[in-house]
Amino acid sequence: MTRFVFLTDTHLGAINDVGYTQQPRYVDRLGELVAVLDDWIAHQDEPGIDFVLHGGDMVDVVTGGTLAAARETFALSVPLCLALGNHDLTAPDSTALWLSAAPLFFPGGQLAYSLNWVDWMLHVLPTQWCEVPYTWADEQNPHFLPEHLASLEATLAQYPDLAHVICTHAQVLPVSALQIGRSVPYHPPLPSYRDVVEALVHRFPQVKGIIGGHNHINTHGFLGGVHTVTASAFTEAPFEFKVFEVSGDHLSMETVSLMPRVNFRADYNWDKTFVQGRRCDRAFDTRDLGNT
Repeated sequence: MTRFVFLTDTHLGAINDVGYTQQPRYVDRLGELVAVLDDWIAHQDEPGIDFVLHGGDMVDVVTGGTLAAARETFALSVPLCLALGNHDLTAPDSTALWLSAAPLFFPGGQLAYSLNWVDWMLHVLPTQWCEVPYTWADEQNPHFLPEHLASLEATLAQYPDLAHVICTHAQVLPVSALQIGRSVPYHPPLPSYRDVVEALVHRFPQVKGIIGGHNHINTHGFLGGVHTVTASAFTEAPFEFKVFEVSGDHLSMETVSLMPRVNFRADYNWDKTFVQGRRCDRAFDTRDLGNT
C-alpha cells in the first residue's frame, strides 16, 4: 500500500486578497503551513507518507524569484512531485525555468510522467491552456497534448492488471448543484475536455481515480465509475489537503485540515462552507463503497 499527500493551488507570490479565491487566503504564511504539514507527516504512524503530490498553481506568476522560493519552501522530508497548473506557466520559457530551478519536482526530468509501484501507477498529465504548449495568459481552453495522451494510453494498455490514478490540474467535472446550493452546477469544464477524459476511462477501466485542483473546492464525483476528486486551495482557510491510500484493489481518501495546528488566527467565510464539501466530498473508501 502507498500513502501520499495531495495538495494544490498554493499560489506562492500572490497577494492574499487579490485574484481567484474561495476562502480567505494566507499565501504570506505558506512557509509556516508547509512546516506544519511536514511536522504532521513526520508524526504519522507506519506506514507513513511516501510522497507529496502538488496538483498545480504552486506559484502565482513564474519568475526566477518565485521558482527559487518554491524550491526552498517545498523542501520537505519526503519527495514532492508537481503537476503544473496554469499559473505555473505564465512565462514564455516556464518549462525551462522549472526544470532548471526545481528538477526534483519532475521525476525523470519530464513534465508529463508516470510513477509505478508493485500494484498501481500514478500518471501526471499536464493540462494545456492555449495553442502554445505549456503557456498561459488568460485563456481557459483546457486540453492535453496528443503525444501525452498517446503515451498514457500506451502505458495503460501495457499494464491492464495494475490500478491507475491520473493527476491533472483542471477539474473534469463541475461542482454539483447540490453541493453548492444552486440550481445549476458550478465551474463546469469544457465539454471537449471532459469528453476526452471520459473516453479514456471508458477504454481503460483500470483507471481508478482522477485528481486535480483549479476550482479551489473539495469535490468528489464519478466519471464513468471512476472516482474524480478536486481539492481546496492549501493556502486558503482552513488549510486542507488530502491523504490517499492506494493498492491494486483499494483506493481511499480523507481530508485533513491544518487549522487546529497553525499558530496564527485565520478568518473563514461561513457563507461559503460548500468549499469544504459534504462528507462524501471529503472522504471515501472503496472497501466501503464496494467500488474499486
